[in-house]
Amino acid sequence: MIEKSVPEPKTALAPMATLSHEALRLLIHRFGDPNEYYTEMIHAPSLLAGGKFEEYYIRTGPCPEKIVWQLTGSEPDSLCRAAEKVLALGGIGVDLNMGCSAPAIVRTGAGISWMLKPAGETSGMVHAVRKVVDSFAKDGRRPRLSVKLRLGEEASCEKLAGFCSMLVDSGVDSITLHPRLKKEKYSRPARWDFVAALASSLPVPVFGNGDIFSVEDAVSVFRKFPCAGIMIGRAAVRKPWIFRDIREYAGREFSGVPSLPEKKAVDLLETAGFFLDCLVETQPPEFFITRAHRFFSFYCDNFYFAHYVKTKILNSSSYDGIMEILSGYFDENPSDRFKIC
Repeated sequence: MIEKSVPEPKTALAPMATLSHEALRLLIHRFGDPNEYYTEMIHAPSLLAGGKFEEYYIRTGPCPEKIVWQLTGSEPDSLCRAAEKVLALGGIGVDLNMGCSAPAIVRTGAGISWMLKPAGETSGMVHAVRKVVDSFAKDGRRPRLSVKLRLGEEASCEKLAGFCSMLVDSGVDSITLHPRLKKEKYSRPARWDFVAALASSLPVPVFGNGDIFSVEDAVSVFRKFPCAGIMIGRAAVRKPWIFRDIREYAGREFSGVPSLPEKKAVDLLETAGFFLDCLVETQPPEFFITRAHRFFSFYCDNFYFAHYVKTKILNSSSYDGIMEILSGYFDENPSDRFKIC
């Protein structure tokens, strides 16, 4: 029995520290873009200080028009000035990070701390950034102001809805919910029922983020928990072609034709080499190894002997070394090189 078709959701690459940079976007673009690319978290005070590496956080390739600038900070003034700086580069708009629960971020009063501060303080900050965003309106188009957040310290639909209503009243145009509590790690399943509840109660688009690892996950989540869009993070690193596959599947599934698109073979070795080339071209030498290691900690999950390859790559400190490890692995395991997806 064919289920009733539903509107096709938008897709977005999640903001991930050391991962959501231009090199990853170039790799994903090669297969097929999401609707939106969130940047990795940009620390507003550091951006304003003009540090040695800040220029690499605000590169816009390959699709400047799809960029969403995610900012973090603890003071309205720095967030406003940083918003002004990034909006001058274009993009969809600014996203305020109210979801990061890393202790180092929380201690500064940034990230999820904005959910825990007095409502008036958070509202005032949003109002201030809204004014900056509005100043970039042109030809009838106004950049978007969005917020990405978690559930907070307790799983309460009422409190979450109240907080998000305050954000909307303060000028927020869109919200992305990562439905886990402040202290919960990825081992705790994401509570997508909160996403659906929030989407049905707010007058602005609501995206959901968490535990989408495949095309089937994306379709299932959107059918069970209707919302404006789905944000994908770790799975987009592991499978850079996932947005392409979701789009192709959605063209069938959401129109009421439940059939998978034609399977394609991905050359995992060639794809890895392309990513490393992009990393060299778009990131400073000082970032190369840490970002390469971070990428392969997910990408290697495509391999049958994933742990073995990850361990060897994590002990490598050069482009040539990583490619030698990968080439050697596929020489020994040729059937593992091409992934049908």
